Amino acid sequence: MSGELKSLQEPATERGSLAWLGTLLTSRQAFMAVVCLSVAIRLVALPLGAREPLVSDSTDYREMAALLVSGAHFLPYWPPGLPLYLAPFLAAGFGDAVLRASMLLWWVLFCWGIYRLAVDAGAKRVAWLVLLVFAVAPAEVHFSMEPMTQMPAAALLLLAMSAAVRCSAGARWSEVLLLGGSLGLLSLVRPSVLPLLVVLPALVFIRRRQLLGPLVAVALGCAMIFAWMVKAHQLSGVWTINTSNGVNLYYGNNPWTPMYRTWYFGSHAKPGSEEILDFPEYAAVLDHVMALPAVNRGAEFQRLAVSYVEHHPVAFVVRTLNRIRCYWGFDTFTAANLRSVPDWKHRLFAPVLAMDAVCYLAIAGFAAFWIACAPAAFWRSWETWLLAGTVVLYSLPYWVTMSHPTYHFPVMAPLALLGVRAREAAGGSGRRWHGWASVVVLGLVQVEWLYYLAKG
Repeated sequence: MSGELKSLQEPATERGSLAWLGTLLTSRQAFMAVVCLSVAIRLVALPLGAREPLVSDSTDYREMAALLVSGAHFLPYWPPGLPLYLAPFLAAGFGDAVLRASMLLWWVLFCWGIYRLAVDAGAKRVAWLVLLVFAVAPAEVHFSMEPMTQMPAAALLLLAMSAAVRCSAGARWSEVLLLGGSLGLLSLVRPSVLPLLVVLPALVFIRRRQLLGPLVAVALGCAMIFAWMVKAHQLSGVWTINTSNGVNLYYGNNPWTPMYRTWYFGSHAKPGSEEILDFPEYAAVLDHVMALPAVNRGAEFQRLAVSYVEHHPVAFVVRTLNRIRCYWGFDTFTAANLRSVPDWKHRLFAPVLAMDAVCYLAIAGFAAFWIACAPAAFWRSWETWLLAGTVVLYSLPYWVTMSHPTYHFPVMAPLALLGVRAREAAGGSGRRWHGWASVVVLGLVQVEWLYYLAKG
């Protein structure tokens, strides 16, 4: 542990008051027990949902994986990371149940990433407690079994951050390769995080003042991305990662985008639906763009969105502020899907919604309180810049396109560990009112989110 990190530890009196918990909170056995509990919960949940259809974007990722297996020529719309992972399972003839079970590997990697980063951030003794919240939260159980990008993105982000910390401390080349590999794969899972491929190695350079390791990490990540682009060019004749970014920007920035529910057109009012009849001018724009060659559609959607933002900057600012608040609402994805299930599972809607809210607020409320209490020295720490900067950079694309609480999951574990570090930095500080004010603001964000949920 660095000397800077040691200065952030709790006062001796507080450490003494927690001494009787020390062995449990810092033991690897406690963490492994929570890992085993989390896997057991998911193994019980898997059969319960085995016969349910895939939800949300899962069907699209499966479809792209099937196209990859078939050798068909197509222009990739969805990011390729998850379909590339699913493709071998489909090639072997497995169905949706195995695709769901295969996502447990990402959960195990997520657990490993939490432990590594907790050790690196000086929070090893509470790593088991942080993991426990994620182990029992219904949304996280769901993300562990649904072929969606939330869990892979979260696991890869944790591994990349941990590798960055260890590279900054002069770790072996295996950590450099892990840094570059995890960032490269993360960029294929969610291309919006591409800036992190440069920023995290740059932070390592700032801390270490050695250029070779960061350059190798960036080169490895870029090589992985370029390898996919070569494949995409073979499939479509176009040099691209995927083509959904332009339309996503337009969904969240057009004259008909709701001021708060900026995700609306990402999941509603699709061509051919009854909902789109309420937006005839929007439908006309879609028809015009979709009549263009597929390779030109993304650029046209982006041009339309940028033009709208340039001519309506105030609306963009208001939507952005709304997107930021909406992003920090509690999770509703799993409860919303249970609500539409016809059998007995729909009765779980209310308890699952409440459980997700409690688990989310346990993390977000704790972090908000202690980050607000932290002294100035906390913000001069390199580890703080790594954790906080990664949370912001990962979230930023959702704050300017379309936002929903389901997108925040990958940053919740880093946020929790940032809160642990802030608590140790705050120590016996008397600035607790800052913390309570922050919690009140977070609570108001939840009230606003509930209001729009109630409106449907």
